[in-house]
Amino acid sequence: MTHDRWTSGDAELTNALRALYAAPAEESYWDALEARILQHVATGEVRSGWWDELADMIRPGLIAAAALILAASLAMARSEQLEARNAYASLIAPSPTSVEASTRGSIGDGDAAIHLLLSR
Repeated sequence: MTHDRWTSGDAELTNALRALYAAPAEESYWDALEARILQHVATGEVRSGWWDELADMIRPGLIAAAALILAASLAMARSEQLEARNAYASLIAPSPTSVEASTRGSIGDGDAAIHLLLSR
């Protein structure tokens, strides 16, 4: 590996990153860290992996899934009711006659607008 890519700007950046990521110098930080670690060990709670976190989410996830299934079922039932009602109404109700067809009887297409305006 060659060092041709290193410039003086990289040295400044390296020094800035070292200062940023340097270990804390005060002793109180290390004492607090040790206390937190010992407290965690003393509770005896052992997590073996990321999948253990999923165990805490089972109940809320099942509740959310049940709520979504219920909402989708209600929406589907309502949609089917509306479709049935509209189908029944379209079979029972007579279709409206076209007003435009009756006024155009003997009048050409170009004169239909003038005839409609004058007939008012």
